[in-house]
Amino acid sequence: MGENKKLEEIIRELFHQNTEGEYWDFKELPYFYEGQEKSEINKKKNDLLHDIICMANNLSNHEAYLIMGISDNPVEIIGVEKYLNRWSQENYLDFVHSKKWAGDYIPSLELRTIKNGTGAELDILVIHKSSRVPFYTKEKYQSVKPNQIYVRKGAKNTSINKQAEIQDIEKLWEFRFGIVPYPKERVLNYIKDIDSWIKMKSSYEGMSWYYEKFPEYTLEFFDDPENEDFRPPPFALMQTNARSSWHILRVKYHQTILLEFSAHYIDETRGIAVHPKSAFLKLFASYTKSEYVNSYYYYFEDSPEINLMWLLKSLNNHDNGALSKHLSMIPIFENSQQKESVEKLINNGIEEHQKLVFESKEKCYVGYNNNLSGEDQEYARIDMATTLMVKAALDKYKMEQFYQ
Repeated sequence: MGENKKLEEIIRELFHQNTEGEYWDFKELPYFYEGQEKSEINKKKNDLLHDIICMANNLSNHEAYLIMGISDNPVEIIGVEKYLNRWSQENYLDFVHSKKWAGDYIPSLELRTIKNGTGAELDILVIHKSSRVPFYTKEKYQSVKPNQIYVRKGAKNTSINKQAEIQDIEKLWEFRFGIVPYPKERVLNYIKDIDSWIKMKSSYEGMSWYYEKFPEYTLEFFDDPENEDFRPPPFALMQTNARSSWHILRVKYHQTILLEFSAHYIDETRGIAVHPKSAFLKLFASYTKSEYVNSYYYYFEDSPEINLMWLLKSLNNHDNGALSKHLSMIPIFENSQQKESVEKLINNGIEEHQKLVFESKEKCYVGYNNNLSGEDQEYARIDMATTLMVKAALDKYKMEQFYQ
């Protein structure tokens, strides 16, 4: 997915929350544009520096967004396209770098302009996540005080004439000193660092790797003897080659298991799929064709399951084919709110979506090397049909949200 497309989806989701939050803030107007009085420009510079410090020091330690072109009360898209000569990324960077920062640690910024479905432009000042928090300046700038730590907590900035609360400042220093995140949280970032995993062992039983920067973190992929006689899951049977096998995937810190998943070779051994999560609808609660299922598979974006699959693809030098086909069949939600919205739409249109399940079944094809009877192949197609319908419903929902 392109960077702008990904950002558009993030901002759209934040907009639909209908409120500001701990790492995003709505601004009806751009900070700077043609025609402003000098006094207003000076005030906006004061506000901008305070906003940047607060958002860089958000207590979620999350990438933060100053979203220009959306009003906050009510939350409405106004757009910034009518404002000429708005500040560019270079202007924002020059402004921030002109200040004296403690430790010479400067928040990392990026200005991006996106459009919504109606053509309205939004300027997004992205403040990148950093382990160098807390950020604060060494010299006074207008009302922004030196050596004073401001934070973003909930949907509020620390008042410009006050210091953040001591427990909030302590939390930021914990991020700086690596006390937090804890091992399980840290490894979620490490599995995205694809080039830093080194193979330890490879045999007919399985494989293992360690994380080069912190070798106490390891990854294991090995046979699952308890499930070896089970039929492959339906998503594996839909690959070109339906031969598959059950495995266990573990991420460990020393000897402690931080994450554990069922996983499968797919398309024989051309790819590895981490077993998706499952959820249930109300489509067939009273339907006479009881062989159709209410359950479906899904993932969340940027989840451990997704990131581990991309890591394993790279570590095993697999091509894109098997994994790309797998991900094309499974709905991938941005978050639980989006999942709930799609489920509500489906459950409120039972008859329409039942028909879509039937149509989806006709698009399912079990691959060769499946070793299944004709009846079992039919059941595999039925088991997969609801998932394909949810995937189509999610794609439609995203498109409709984009053009709202």
